[in-house]
Amino acid sequence: MEKNILIIAGEASGDVRGGELLSELGPLLEKARFWGFGGDNMSACGVEIIEHVRDLSMVGLVEVLRKLPSVHAHYRKITTQVLERKPDLAILIDYPGFNLKTAKFLHRQGIPVIYYIIPQVWAWGAWRLGAIKEHVSKALVLFDFEQKLLEDNGIDAVFVGHPLVDEAPREGSGESKGKTVALLPGSRENEVHSMLPVMLDAAEKINSSCDDTRFILAESANIPESTYSEMTSVHGSLDLERVRNDTFGCLARSDFAIVTSGTATLETAIMEKPMIITYKASVITELFYKILRRVPFLGLVNIIAGRQVVPELLQAEATAGNLSAKTLEILSDNTRMESIRKDLAEVKRHLGEKGASRRAAEEIKRFIDENIS
Repeated sequence: MEKNILIIAGEASGDVRGGELLSELGPLLEKARFWGFGGDNMSACGVEIIEHVRDLSMVGLVEVLRKLPSVHAHYRKITTQVLERKPDLAILIDYPGFNLKTAKFLHRQGIPVIYYIIPQVWAWGAWRLGAIKEHVSKALVLFDFEQKLLEDNGIDAVFVGHPLVDEAPREGSGESKGKTVALLPGSRENEVHSMLPVMLDAAEKINSSCDDTRFILAESANIPESTYSEMTSVHGSLDLERVRNDTFGCLARSDFAIVTSGTATLETAIMEKPMIITYKASVITELFYKILRRVPFLGLVNIIAGRQVVPELLQAEATAGNLSAKTLEILSDNTRMESIRKDLAEVKRHLGEKGASRRAAEEIKRFIDENIS
């Protein structure tokens, strides 16, 4: 009997994870029809996309508030479609504000929910644990400590590992010549506009103190090349290489990285490259985060480690002067560089072994076999 499965990813990163998951799940569920919110990666795996991630993604409280009317419209659309199509199962990927509300609706309709990539309740938003317990049938988590946290709160959870581990090149690949610094300004346009100019100014200062330093800019395929060209054009004196849509390749040939807080910090940790984590958000978003946060760090690397293993320069501290000074300080200290690499290797172990998407797909198949006739 054909299974009718709703799947929702609301951001580009969720679409990537969804595509990886479906590439493993599809062969396990030959008679299944997938539909929902997603992007090109999920579409390539056969999902009927009724709303594209390009129209869904948002970052920061201000942007969320500004887009509330469209968020409500998307919610009405998905609930209407659920009532019409009556899915056998829903797979929700990240995108917590929207997906937890949708999970509540699905639960009321008697539709089981599998949540893949849960909200970061261990960092902030602890109140969401109650919603997950009440409305989610099973959670598939990326970090080993998440399983215990959820199980301690009465939630059925399985640690499957982080798919980024599968994407990383073979250890030892790539080559760095001299001192090479990777610049990772983020994958969202507002992040790049906010962080890249500061990173490039920092690179100029680093170059003036250490003129044999090379720089590699990791560009996201989600952002037009012209956006980067406009910002880099005024820094013609830098030895700057631009690499598009290959963060791991960029990191493989670097000694150090200046990284906008987010998934890129995990990619950098997987490659065991010392880094500085940096970020700038609106004042309102910053205040909201400070009120709700449960941990003293923003960077995932430090949160996972439970202590600061790499520096964080955030908000007013995220200046070109501070970034350049801290980079030079660490780069010139071989003992500290090695210490950070060892700490990052430990963080990497919390992400599990290769095969995360396959394990997640197998858990979903097992859930279907045991719970859906």
